[in-house]
Amino acid sequence: MAKRSNKRTLGQALTDVIAPLAPSLALGREVAMTQRAVLRQRAAHYQGAGRTARGSDFRINRTDAIEAARADSARLSWIGRDMLRNNPRAVKIRRQLVGNVVGAGIQPTVAWKGKAEDPRKAQLEEIIRRHCLTTDWDTDGMRSMLGQQGLGFGTIVGDGEVLFRRRWRRTGDGFVLPFQVQVMEADFLNRDIDGDLGGGRYAVQGIEFDRIGRRVAYHLYSEHPGGWRGGIPKTTRVTAENVIHAFEATRPGQQRGVTWFAPVITLLHELQKYQDGQVKRQEIAALFAGIMTSAKPAEELDGEIGTLEAGTILQIGEDEGMEFTEPPSVEGYEPFMRITDRTIAAGMGITYEALTGDYSNVNYTSGRMGRMDVDPNVRDWQQNLMIAQVCARFAGWIAEGAALAADIPANLYEIGWTPPVRPVIDPTKDYKAGETATRSGQKSRRQLVREQGGDPAKIEAEIAEERAWARSAGLVFTSDAGASATSAGDTGGDSKKDEDNGQD
Repeated sequence: MAKRSNKRTLGQALTDVIAPLAPSLALGREVAMTQRAVLRQRAAHYQGAGRTARGSDFRINRTDAIEAARADSARLSWIGRDMLRNNPRAVKIRRQLVGNVVGAGIQPTVAWKGKAEDPRKAQLEEIIRRHCLTTDWDTDGMRSMLGQQGLGFGTIVGDGEVLFRRRWRRTGDGFVLPFQVQVMEADFLNRDIDGDLGGGRYAVQGIEFDRIGRRVAYHLYSEHPGGWRGGIPKTTRVTAENVIHAFEATRPGQQRGVTWFAPVITLLHELQKYQDGQVKRQEIAALFAGIMTSAKPAEELDGEIGTLEAGTILQIGEDEGMEFTEPPSVEGYEPFMRITDRTIAAGMGITYEALTGDYSNVNYTSGRMGRMDVDPNVRDWQQNLMIAQVCARFAGWIAEGAALAADIPANLYEIGWTPPVRPVIDPTKDYKAGETATRSGQKSRRQLVREQGGDPAKIEAEIAEERAWARSAGLVFTSDAGASATSAGDTGGDSKKDEDNGQD
């Protein structure tokens, strides 16, 4: 599109040069160019192809995913950070997305493949609890692995991408596993290392690939290039096995992420300025004022004008007058804000209600429909972004560390990940629907537990332990129909009696 615009500019410039010398020739050239443009428009079978005047502002290019973001991705992330500092809508969107996708954390679970009585299973779970679920996991000593998940995903929303770096530790450092993890902004990637590196290797903005396109290393600054020390920090080549680069790829071949605010960043900015203008307008309108006109000199009126208070009666002369300012109205303000907020929420993959907190027009059906729109996005980001790109690599690091520190082979177990529970809209309806699905055989109980963010193995173990304790204590609860029937001496399974007693 840019090239075609330049050609028209050059052509017009040439016509302007010819016009003073040969007006007729210039006129004929202008007519011919206009006819050519009309013919090109008629030749377009698709209006959206951008050959007509209505589509002239489309940004048409054929660059790949890398080149499309090369010039703007860093600048967009910096603007996104400014939004997160100063724009309340951007702050709410980020918090809402992090809360939905990560929440308090995507929990690790150990599926043991060896013998159930093997003490190494409990040992591994203790290692995860003491190292991964404490601040020992973090190089800054501030977050557990679960806290880093939230920080990392929030950074992906704002910057489009995030880095996790594994840093090995000595045995004498006193950690259960011999490593810690550092969360890093993508600014640490040295973008100047770009292009052919020789030997079949090449780099894309600090990411090194081998001859078959596998990531083999990351070229990272030793400190943030925007830090207080200034200057250009030293660059270190870190092998790919010690770095996780997480981002949402929206095009094949994409190697760097782009802030999720990109489609709505201008709208967010302009809407905030509009709202600030409305606030200032009403602030000025609240400055109630009166304008008094009189034939007397201004200095003679200073002592005559009293203070305007509730119930005050002003007495003015025949040659005097008083007019009061009228505050401007705000007609159309709320509908405009509501519609624009809906557009922003749709662009960010959340509902209008989640963005604004306005649930005044929501009932169970509309709330459920909103969840039906948002939940697929949440599951996608949980499974294909956080678990596949981040948590699965965390599991690999944990397995390597456990093998070194406790001699627990990785082939004896598998670490799974359970996303946080999604809050139900109406428990009386949603839980009943889940019960119906399990009774009819459409879902297993374990599947239902997983969908609600629980760990089936842990829940079943707790139920078994609870029921064993209840039997030993001689307690009977209606939630355990088998125990109720046994305690009543009923071996015949009288379903009618169970129904009357409210037992399941």
